[in-house]
Amino acid sequence: MATLRVNGGRPLKGKVIPSANKNAVLPTLCSTLLTREWVTLHRVPDITDVRKILAFFKSIGSEVEADFDAETVRLRHGEGLDASKAGLPKDMRSSVMLVPGLMARFGRAVLEDDSKGCTLGLREIDPHIEVFQAFGATVG
Repeated sequence: MATLRVNGGRPLKGKVIPSANKNAVLPTLCSTLLTREWVTLHRVPDITDVRKILAFFKSIGSEVEADFDAETVRLRHGEGLDASKAGLPKDMRSSVMLVPGLMARFGRAVLEDDSKGCTLGLREIDPHIEVFQAFGATVG
């Protein structure tokens, strides 16, 4: 679109419901690790990356209820979780977004070498690592 012309002179009003998208839902899902309370998310798209993160949550002992027909996910990261044997989801760069929540909850997180890729190919996670270090994490 080369030109967008808006004619008005009066206040806009109405309601817009944003579409569900992975760039919004993946960080939101990862941030749920910061609470032990039930969290309900609406307008969750049924995409592979969402399913991978939910599978990871289940593997560490979280309670996960997903109704993709209703675009709703309900989950709780209660007591007794164990992330020591669970590997982060592979083939998705957004795995790195799980690290802060895991560090806050367990004091450590392990990001495997092949967790920084995605279907677009290898992409650097250096900016994320720099933030972890700025907050006092040891990366090695």
